[in-house]
Amino acid sequence: MFSEKDLVARSIEDMAQEVEELQALAREEREKSEALSQKEIELRRKSVETRSVNAELAESFWQEAENIRDECRELMRLFMEHKLRAAEVQHRIDIHDQIESLDDYDEVWRQAASARRG
Repeated sequence: MFSEKDLVARSIEDMAQEVEELQALAREEREKSEALSQKEIELRRKSVETRSVNAELAESFWQEAENIRDECRELMRLFMEHKLRAAEVQHRIDIHDQIESLDDYDEVWRQAASARRG
């Protein structure tokens, strides 16, 4: 699940931008998937309604709905992949922030200790 970007030292700003981009991609994929799901439902409804009149047309509606279902699944897979990647990069940012906070804390502690001695 690591990418080539993980092998290069990156700034916090670069990682934050990647998180935003991944979250935007995930939102787009989810929205597309939801729209396609509605289209799938509509095609299945049409298929059922036309089955008695034109079985061939009904079958073509059903097959199109199946293709859309596959596309929806792929979009949801990509959605989850991008959400997980965004969470992973955000976790790295959070760890970096915690380390910086600890470094700052250590410095404040040293200054307080030396002020007490002086």
